[in-house]
Amino acid sequence: MLRAKLLSLSDKMRTLLFLLVVVGLSFELIPCDIDLKLASKTEKKFRVDVFVPSLKMKADNIIFNEKDQQKKINVKGADCDSKKWMIQSFKIDEETHEWKEVGNITAKFFGNGHFRVIFNDDLRPTIDGLHGVWSSEGNIWGR
Repeated sequence: MLRAKLLSLSDKMRTLLFLLVVVGLSFELIPCDIDLKLASKTEKKFRVDVFVPSLKMKADNIIFNEKDQQKKINVKGADCDSKKWMIQSFKIDEETHEWKEVGNITAKFFGNGHFRVIFNDDLRPTIDGLHGVWSSEGNIWGR
């Protein structure tokens, strides 16, 4: 009786392990399709650069001039979460008239959906909701 229970438990563990492997592999095989929505919540002029190194994608010199201005970037490809993304914000230095970094977000993102990054008066990028997108290994929380 005990042996039958142990064998039954062993079969359940194997099934669970198999399912975990299948789910894990499916995340690696499914390409990501993420809309990154950028939104200004300030009247200040600023610049945003976005880097997705695993896809060799770079969207830079995205300029915001006014409050409630929005821009969208589509990130699509396989293995988009193998390296950390970077979203940087810059402001104009009043003396040198050159761009100076204000803040950045670095994290790995994966999924099929969208997430929003807002920029308030401090111009630091802040995540404002992930929908169908997972994040890991990042500095996006606790701001």
